[in-house]
Amino acid sequence: MNYKELIDPELKKGARTFPFNRGVAAAGNVFLELTWRFTAASADIEEKRLVTKGCQGFSLKTSVFSPAGAGNHMPALIYVHGGGFAYKAAAYQKKLAFIYAKKAGCRVFFPHYHLAPRHKYPFAYEDVLSLFRYVVEHAGELGVATERIGIAGDSAGASIAALICNRWEEAQLQRPCLQMLIYPVTDAEMRTESMKRFADTPVWNSRQNERMWFYYCGGDQDLRLSASPMHSPLPSVVPKTYIETAEYDCLHDEGLLYGEKLKKAGADVEIHETRGTYHGYDAQLDTEIVKQNLEKRAVFLQDGFKET
Repeated sequence: MNYKELIDPELKKGARTFPFNRGVAAAGNVFLELTWRFTAASADIEEKRLVTKGCQGFSLKTSVFSPAGAGNHMPALIYVHGGGFAYKAAAYQKKLAFIYAKKAGCRVFFPHYHLAPRHKYPFAYEDVLSLFRYVVEHAGELGVATERIGIAGDSAGASIAALICNRWEEAQLQRPCLQMLIYPVTDAEMRTESMKRFADTPVWNSRQNERMWFYYCGGDQDLRLSASPMHSPLPSVVPKTYIETAEYDCLHDEGLLYGEKLKKAGADVEIHETRGTYHGYDAQLDTEIVKQNLEKRAVFLQDGFKET
């Protein structure tokens, strides 16, 4: 289908299809690493590097972004980037972290978790879990308010963020004060109508989604279900939640269904169905539609950090 006739006119220039396989991911990660390094923070954002122990004691590198001159006892947001569990963070995701830090007045902890297919589930999840635990335990020296630590993610990163929120009791972790899930991966079963319809959408599609799950979990169905927030038992209290979906995205329906699951469990859930959009549309930061939706995300973060 020619989706360029359906998507928002501002977003057409980014409506391209990219291959997703081991070779492309390996080559792409070289490019992503370079663009990340050369994307400098603006004068109103301070950038630092944190190295902690992640899964199996491996070193975990985390970028920390804070508003310039930020004091102590600030809210913190752990932001988990997407990329099919196999790609490194993109420059636009770094810029998003700048925006969240500035608009929500928080420190953003951006983990560079270990990637599939070399590191399969639960490696990335355990990396992020260990970082969350570290931020809580070292809140004083990190300048973080212990009671105001939230988590966010896009796509595959949102899947990891959701699992952290679902398992905070089981992991004996402090409850995150909020979760923000942008076009989230939630269900390895891939049975929704949008998953069936959108096999050729720009940026991401159901064929790529199946390959993603294979890289992340192999052919082990039990492992796939364990990695799926949709199939994860919920805690006694689900953090306040923001879910955003893209219209022409194979993940559209599972994002909505996951939001309904949380609502049925008594959670406070905001669901925003963006129109004329596709997976990863927010890479185009200079467009009005992205600016408007970023403002909605910022308001959610501001309100969520105030309520704790």
